Amino acid sequence: MSGSISNGGTIGSGSDAIVLNMSEDSAAGTDAQFTVNVDGQQIGGRQTVTASHAAGQDETFTFLGNYAPGPHTVTVTFANNFLMPGTSGDRNVYVDGVNYDGQTISSTTTPIYQSPLFPPNSTQGDVWGNAVYSVIDTTAVPAGAPSTPTTTPSAVSVGSGSDTLVLNMAEDAYLGDAQFTVAVDGVQVGGTQTTTASLAEGQQQEFDVHGNWGAGNHTVAVTFTNDAIGAFYPGTQLAVDTTDRNLYVMGMTLDGGTAASGAPWELATDGTQDFTVTAGNNTSVGSAGSGSSTTATTGSTGTGSTSSSSGTSSSGTSDTATVDSSSLGSGTTGSGSGMSFVAPTSGSGGTSNASSGSAGTSADTTAPTVASSVGGSGQSAQDWTVPAASSAFGTRTSTHGWAGHGGPWSADHQNWQAAVAAHHQG
Repeated sequence: MSGSISNGGTIGSGSDAIVLNMSEDSAAGTDAQFTVNVDGQQIGGRQTVTASHAAGQDETFTFLGNYAPGPHTVTVTFANNFLMPGTSGDRNVYVDGVNYDGQTISSTTTPIYQSPLFPPNSTQGDVWGNAVYSVIDTTAVPAGAPSTPTTTPSAVSVGSGSDTLVLNMAEDAYLGDAQFTVAVDGVQVGGTQTTTASLAEGQQQEFDVHGNWGAGNHTVAVTFTNDAIGAFYPGTQLAVDTTDRNLYVMGMTLDGGTAASGAPWELATDGTQDFTVTAGNNTSVGSAGSGSSTTATTGSTGTGSTSSSSGTSSSGTSDTATVDSSSLGSGTTGSGSGMSFVAPTSGSGGTSNASSGSAGTSADTTAPTVASSVGGSGQSAQDWTVPAASSAFGTRTSTHGWAGHGGPWSADHQNWQAAVAAHHQG
């Protein structure tokens, strides 16, 4: 981009460097924020962008760490989307360039227009709210170098037994963290659990639930126990996300079996959601989503991409990859030598910001893990004023959450976008 380039700062320490050029559209007096994770582990906390995209400015952020030779997945998540009913202004974040250890991974702009959103009925359109890049590290970790610290919450072990149910959980916190219980085949395992993983920051927390359940299918019931809400948007029946506690089931597996269908799933009110999970043969399993595992997980749910912290490169050369609709939609990958961009896998259920019609239908469904960031031609920054709230957004029930959130989304694109942003500004 043209315009000024400022230094957003250096985060962490280590021999490997991820350099991001970022810009933003601010709204409601607040700048855009984002997070970065590598192989499912968040590096540092929220970062704030002040460089104006409209003015052609860029801000450089450098994330340092120690990563083993081989492929790694770098995910940039938009943490504080804003598009409020009855007001103008649309907060967005842009990844204008990605560099890893001095080699270019992307030199084109990838806009991210939304923060993560997983409706209670997730078949109506998940929004991943991120941009995903794959790199290949070709440098050895220095002898004695420490492991890279992460702000992603550590895994929790519950119960005992030869079988392991892996749950990946996340939350919207408000006056405390979201709490839940887990039951397998109608029997609760352990007590009340608490997750501290922030959905808006792209985090997932792994809960390893142990028991003796055997082979075959089993019913897992996750119960949200402490929903809370503090305020509504003025003149609407929409909950203000920063004062609305929610719980998310991001994925689950049993003994390494097939990931349970239906996740990600949001519980916006106190209550229970059942999942059917089929036991595998592996009693030592990793994460069900992007959680705390850094090794590839076949058939996992989560960000829709897999990574590995091991392996070697066949060459020290690199590819220069751009993030565009053709590269993401083709399902092809870059060269295996050096560093390359690998298109995200399908199956995340993302929705395009340029789509119209009912929610869950997209004008471009080929790039689910880069929510609203590529392939859509219908939105540019600050391209509309959101209409006042109406029945299209649904109404709050006597419990927390709003009825339109779990029911049919508005067929009008602006209403759909406003409903997404109003309930999940992060």
